[in-house]
Amino acid sequence: MSKTCVLFNADVHVMDEALSRAEAIAWRDGKLLAVGRRADVEAAAGPDAAQWDAAGATVLPGFIDAHHHQSVVALYGGKLRLVPPRVTDIASLQSALREAAAESLDGDWVIASDWDELLLAERRAPTRQELDDAVPDRPLMAMHYSCHRAAANSRALELAGITRHTPDPPGGLISRDRKGLPDGILIERGMSRVESLARENTIVRGPDGYLERLGEHNRSLVQVGITRVVDATVPADLAALYREADRRGLLVVPTVMMPVSVTGYLETPWDALEGSVTGETEGNLITGALKLVFDGAPGCSMCLGWWQTAGVTLSAFAMGIKQRSLDPVRAALSTAPQLGKKIRSGIQIYRHEEAQEIVQAAADRGFALAIHAIGNAAIDVALSAYEACGSRVGNAGVPRIEHATFLDDELIARIAGVGAATVVQPHFLHLPAMAAAPTIPGLKLKPLAALLEKGVRVAGSSDFPVAGFDPLDGIRSAVFRRTARGVQHEPEQCIALQQALVSYTRTAAEVSGCLNEAGTLEVGKRADLVVLGSALHTSQDLDTARVRCTIIGGKIVHGALAAEV
Repeated sequence: MSKTCVLFNADVHVMDEALSRAEAIAWRDGKLLAVGRRADVEAAAGPDAAQWDAAGATVLPGFIDAHHHQSVVALYGGKLRLVPPRVTDIASLQSALREAAAESLDGDWVIASDWDELLLAERRAPTRQELDDAVPDRPLMAMHYSCHRAAANSRALELAGITRHTPDPPGGLISRDRKGLPDGILIERGMSRVESLARENTIVRGPDGYLERLGEHNRSLVQVGITRVVDATVPADLAALYREADRRGLLVVPTVMMPVSVTGYLETPWDALEGSVTGETEGNLITGALKLVFDGAPGCSMCLGWWQTAGVTLSAFAMGIKQRSLDPVRAALSTAPQLGKKIRSGIQIYRHEEAQEIVQAAADRGFALAIHAIGNAAIDVALSAYEACGSRVGNAGVPRIEHATFLDDELIARIAGVGAATVVQPHFLHLPAMAAAPTIPGLKLKPLAALLEKGVRVAGSSDFPVAGFDPLDGIRSAVFRRTARGVQHEPEQCIALQQALVSYTRTAAEVSGCLNEAGTLEVGKRADLVVLGSALHTSQDLDTARVRCTIIGGKIVHGALAAEV
């Protein structure tokens, strides 16, 4: 039997429905044994228990990142990141790619990630010719920070069979130059073939590197208090590597895997329906909701009236003048609008009937659903599919809408009506693109307060590597809503500290299907907890809040509690 542990003189946030608080907590054999007054907890623990003095520090349930891309990070992000300070313009991007190609072995793809045109001096994507100049003799794929577009050189396009005559796939775009030739930028499903080839090459030629990077990332997660992570992009080939990582003891953090298609994570996952269904568990791995992607990023699927379009255009010009930057104007003009009674923009990956077909098939097979929908038009398609499926859609777990960024009151009411949860990323407000995003009349941007007011469950997450994965940063953004420029965006949508803490603990556990064992500090649940370095009583304490110790299943996996009493 393992040692019984008691942590006293603590500010324990139980995170149950009553938002109870306690002064001590005990665990044994990986489970919580007692939570409450010190005398009661010590009595339950017995005289031989080891005791630690928390010195007034706050203790929380372990943070749960409900939407994260751990396998994408292990696959691509551990190689070459095209970010400042190393990469600040096209020339430095080319230099980094050239060096990576020189260090790679014959037969390897050159893989890079995280480029962002707004962080390049030229404020544009690299061209195919610029990529060829850097890497002329082997295939290259550089993933955009959003993971919804990629840059590919001529060799990669050739291997993928993408030529002047290749049509744009439904739900995707092959960007072209003025002569009609592919210019190297592949958007949404336009990148599926290149991405799947790069993934296959990386897995076949470097599985041990992938596993090493996965283990390293797990160690990074526990440093910020994450005790469970939901990987929102796990095709069958990466699921196999996950199982190998667990066999080798590399998965410190229990991981919920969202299945996607092996042919491309934006493709309709008919093949994934034949695999493990939601709730099946193997070691530290749990099969989660089936992941569906209904629109893109940054070009999400939007539907605006003419008055809204006029308003956003004026707002963009006003922001541009105030910021002395063309970025807001570029953002407003980059949506490729389709004119009609209403103005539609972005890429809509599923039509209504296609969405309903896959949602109903997945629900009938026993899957919970998680639908990526950022723009208001995509959210409408997602809700229509949920509404058409009826009560079946919640049989295997809470139906989820990932991101749910642009909402109006009607959409919020419909989300509440179907019982769906929104899985949001508050720290997106700190992205460069958000600092340049103009206001859209009639739409709210990440309206956390409005969602909670209508009874919608709001779970916190990072969508890493799109934004940083420290839950405390996400909580700060939910509470203060400040952009990278320090401007408070739609301050009426700020939420209270306790609401933000709940979103990264109890609600994140609920929408991820693990509330029965995680998300709150209640007797009988797993001993997954986070000890901060000090007390967290008010939102002002967030400025100095840091994780002192992370415990998973009763084991200290990061930091230390304190000196044993």
